[in-house]
Amino acid sequence: MKKKLSELQKLRGVGEVLSGRLVEAGYDTFAKVAAAGEDGLKKIPGINPRLVTSIVEQAGQLVGEAQTTRAQKVENLKRSAAILKEQVQGVALRVRDSFAQEAVGKTGRKVEKEILKVISSLEKVEGKLDTRVKKAGKGLAKAEKRLAALADAGLADIGRGLKKARKSLKRVLAR
Repeated sequence: MKKKLSELQKLRGVGEVLSGRLVEAGYDTFAKVAAAGEDGLKKIPGINPRLVTSIVEQAGQLVGEAQTTRAQKVENLKRSAAILKEQVQGVALRVRDSFAQEAVGKTGRKVEKEILKVISSLEKVEGKLDTRVKKAGKGLAKAEKRLAALADAGLADIGRGLKKARKSLKRVLAR
């Protein structure tokens, strides 16, 4: 509640009292204030009629800025996911080239399955980037860190590292 009040106080002309009245009237976000328009805000007791136009315009601008920054974050996450996919493919090629003899055995099959699971999880995360921006950012960063640590690892360590990377991606999907 206090966060909403202080958030609305970013609008010029909206103080502590008026932000409380806006929240009580159901206008607790910039989007709702902008959608209410001048007519909706004029119904709120104690609001200066000369400031209503300015408040609505400011709220509209802040909503627009929030959407563009969110869109930019989503684009950055999409790039990060693409880089992560390339890293996983690089790990797969390294396993195939460096561990050709070992890759035929049980450990090799497990690593191969884990690579497929990581790619599958990554594709699922890409589908959720629009709705879970913050969680996706954290999960992708952690998975990238896990994959970077596999540069000089053995086959079994690669399997474990891939599993940890996949778990950090699965956390994005968990509620």
